[in-house]
Amino acid sequence: MKLFPLLCCLAFVLGGFSNVYAQAKSVRVETYLGSFRYENDKPVGTVKFIFQRAVFTREGNGRKSYKQLLSGQRGYSNNDNAGDLLAVQVVHKGETMAIYPEPKGKKSNGRPIVQEPEPTPTAPSELVKSKRNEARAVPAQIVNEPPETSAPVASTDPVRPRALFPNEPNQSVQPGGKGSISLPDSATLVQNLEGAKQTMTGWKARLWQSAQPIWEFVMWTFNSIIVLLICFAGLCRYIAKTAAAESKISPKGRVITGRWIIGAHQNASGMLLIITWVIAIFFLIDIFMWLIYLDLPIWLLFLIWFPTLWLAEKITGWIVPNLRGDDNYA
Repeated sequence: MKLFPLLCCLAFVLGGFSNVYAQAKSVRVETYLGSFRYENDKPVGTVKFIFQRAVFTREGNGRKSYKQLLSGQRGYSNNDNAGDLLAVQVVHKGETMAIYPEPKGKKSNGRPIVQEPEPTPTAPSELVKSKRNEARAVPAQIVNEPPETSAPVASTDPVRPRALFPNEPNQSVQPGGKGSISLPDSATLVQNLEGAKQTMTGWKARLWQSAQPIWEFVMWTFNSIIVLLICFAGLCRYIAKTAAAESKISPKGRVITGRWIIGAHQNASGMLLIITWVIAIFFLIDIFMWLIYLDLPIWLLFLIWFPTLWLAEKITGWIVPNLRGDDNYA
């Protein structure tokens, strides 16, 4: 019984030390990448957080940062149960890119820091001796100047104003001169094109981030008034449907019965068609925005988009009634 308080104190101290030294997964990733890259960098591709006892895989689309990707998956636990963070990799288009850790002790904002070696001081006497030895060791150099050659003269021909062609006599084209054509090598060209694609991907992500809240506000406003539009469209359809049942026209458009009723039908069906257009266009644009947001393949987008347009056309034709015709009248 005398040792019981001592054991309790010992357990409390050990538990405190374990809580101090235990770090959550997010803290380990933030320490590895640095706060700036952890909260602002938005990778594109499959992101792998490689711990000692587990590997967490996330899919980055250029819209979420490392912080959002790590904790955004369902069932994720931030407890320290995976060990130390060994590496972070991004796999994009079959290429694996290793993300290097943040240099310790300095803030680099995601850029690698190159430390230049400090120059070692030299004594003045040693510096003077080295300069004298260099002066004695360098022999006199004789420079033989090449004979002067006549520079290529531009032609006065208006069709070929430049006469710098290698096949003409007494003329030569030097590499990098006025008459030469320099093309970048394949590796440089591929690197420039990849950089252009990454830049365009960043523009698309920023454009979507700007357009998404605007469209959300537009749809919120539309959903606030859609009930009134549906109510007014129902009244217009009631007038147009009943007027179409009480009137008749010939195939050439001549009124057979119900002269003033046809005018009521035209006005009601016209208002009904406009309201149907407004509702259908808003819903079609919202569907298309969702298809773009889901980043579907282009062929799958076509398979969903065009049947949706066909269905909207059929629904509109059913909602707006037409007048009855009689083939017996010319």
